[in-house]
Amino acid sequence: MADIVKGLVIAGLGEGRKLGYPTANLKLTPDSFRPTPGVYLATVKGLGKSSLYGLLISGVHQEASKEPRVEVYVIDWQTDIYGQNLIVEVGDKIRDLVFTNDATELKKLIEQDIIAGRQYFKGNIL
Repeated sequence: MADIVKGLVIAGLGEGRKLGYPTANLKLTPDSFRPTPGVYLATVKGLGKSSLYGLLISGVHQEASKEPRVEVYVIDWQTDIYGQNLIVEVGDKIRDLVFTNDATELKKLIEQDIIAGRQYFKGNIL
């Protein structure tokens, strides 16, 4: 059985949106799985009748607050989903977190993650 992350979509810092890749920051339920830091393949439920593909990012924010966070990027989804409750099935870890202040470098990493996710989801289901 896959690990399940559950939570309410809340406002974050908007960093992903600034780069062109908005993420849904999750306020996890008490019974939610909390993945170790990294980027994971994921399927997302709660945004319609079918599951959507995404990437789950788990870790600690690098700014002063050092707050733990879990967020999900839903591949090819641009609609505002604040206030939605999501259920995310966590798949394979595709990489460790990389902290950088270089927006170009971060954008390249995100683009590589999305390519890896699209390639995986072409023939597989979590």
